[in-house]
Amino acid sequence: MIDDRTLALIMAVLDDEHSPEDLNELERLAAASAEVRDEWMRQRRVKEATSTMTWKEPTSETWDRYWMSVYNKTERKIAWLLVLGGGVVLSAFALWRAVPRLLRSLWSESSLPVGVRMAAVALLLGVLLLLVSVLREQLSSRTKDPYDKGVSR
Repeated sequence: MIDDRTLALIMAVLDDEHSPEDLNELERLAAASAEVRDEWMRQRRVKEATSTMTWKEPTSETWDRYWMSVYNKTERKIAWLLVLGGGVVLSAFALWRAVPRLLRSLWSESSLPVGVRMAAVALLLGVLLLLVSVLREQLSSRTKDPYDKGVSR
């Protein structure tokens, strides 16, 4: 088993970041141990192989596939954002217009049973209460969550 100091010496010699004393020490260790000598040769071959490597340029077909993929993903994300944004705006507008009319019709429509009126009011109050509760919890947890510090989402 080669110790960390010997590995550090091998790396320093291979990267030309060694002193003459370091080189002498490594040569002494390599002369005394076949394992150190073999590791030094292995690391030297790895360095030679990696230093002679060149970057293979992708073919034009590969680039075309890549850009189509990026384009498709971006296109779909934008499409979903537009669909969701439009849906939210239309839903908010519909609720803004429908809720007051519903409340007026509930109180002015005398043919509706009192139980139906009360159920509709309870439903509206429940939805409003849930909305306020979720918003309050989200705002509270953003300011007090100790695990959320420094995490970008």
